[in-house]
Amino acid sequence: MDDTEFRILDTLSRDPGRDVSISGLTREIRRLHGTAHYANTYRVLDRLRTEGIVGITKTGNSSLVSLDMGSRRTIDSLSEMELRKRRSLLSKREELQRLFDALSDGPAIGPTCLIDAERNATLNRAELLLLLPNWAAGGDTDETLRETLRTVEGKLTMRIDALGLHDEGFRSLLAARDRNPLKEMLSRQTTLLAPDLFWNQIRNAWAHGIRIQFDRQETNPAKISGRDLVHNLRRFGYAEFGSEASGGQDFAIESLVTALLLKGDARRIQAIPAILAKNRANYALLLFLSKKYGVQGELFGLLKVLANHREDPDLRIALRGLANAGVREVPANEASIVKTMRTYHALEGT
Repeated sequence: MDDTEFRILDTLSRDPGRDVSISGLTREIRRLHGTAHYANTYRVLDRLRTEGIVGITKTGNSSLVSLDMGSRRTIDSLSEMELRKRRSLLSKREELQRLFDALSDGPAIGPTCLIDAERNATLNRAELLLLLPNWAAGGDTDETLRETLRTVEGKLTMRIDALGLHDEGFRSLLAARDRNPLKEMLSRQTTLLAPDLFWNQIRNAWAHGIRIQFDRQETNPAKISGRDLVHNLRRFGYAEFGSEASGGQDFAIESLVTALLLKGDARRIQAIPAILAKNRANYALLLFLSKKYGVQGELFGLLKVLANHREDPDLRIALRGLANAGVREVPANEASIVKTMRTYHALEGT
């Protein structure tokens, strides 16, 4: 794989469902890699088209390029590109080489990606995305994995924030129409382990009719606007008295909950168990965000109240994970929360 092909695939892989003009792709390659020439980009794209790795569609005076996600040769090429990215990254970052070695020596856990690898490494932090098989869901595998990561964290004296998703949860978040952290993470990932399996997961999702769209901008929950908070609270069944729906951007419920905890409005925080009771949340994602943004203790207290009034196996697993991680619970006002849940018909039988 020559430099131009690598740069093309690296750039296209950051949003593999997007069509982009050849001139637009050249500009994006130049932004990411420092140099790019239209003629070289065009020449290599033409070869990749004949090999079935990209598609090129004429539209007016322009030609639009996209990855051919139906081709297994595309998966092979993307896997090769990921291996080259990994080699380059680990050669520059000794601490990430140690992390890679520790993960490689651990139990087989499937595709593992580093998110914003170099930026996080400068903060002595690693953010991981781990794709886990459905057969491991609900058993001891998740807790074994969390314990392994805690051990690695202590050994390397590096903070590790990890999101582990099973097949079903991964596809659900990938297919969601709202903004969610998974689609943002995927645009900034470097696959450490099993790149072929990672891209095959993406291809399988595409084959099942899921639109493959990654989001390039990272959402900071603390900066979600008041209008967007009101809009999403209403979406998830909590319409505040006196507030009017004035439109807003759709965010995942996990991002909304994290935003509410960060904003610190007591009334809205007490609404969290109600919206979680009325909607299906991905608790793995919620725990990941709560650790990343430092609100684990507050979330722990709210989830304990919710568990007293709702039977949910995923909720119980989340509580066990928080307890095993040694998170100190911030007690919540159960009486007030129950009143809110009753008002918004979030208690079973109400």
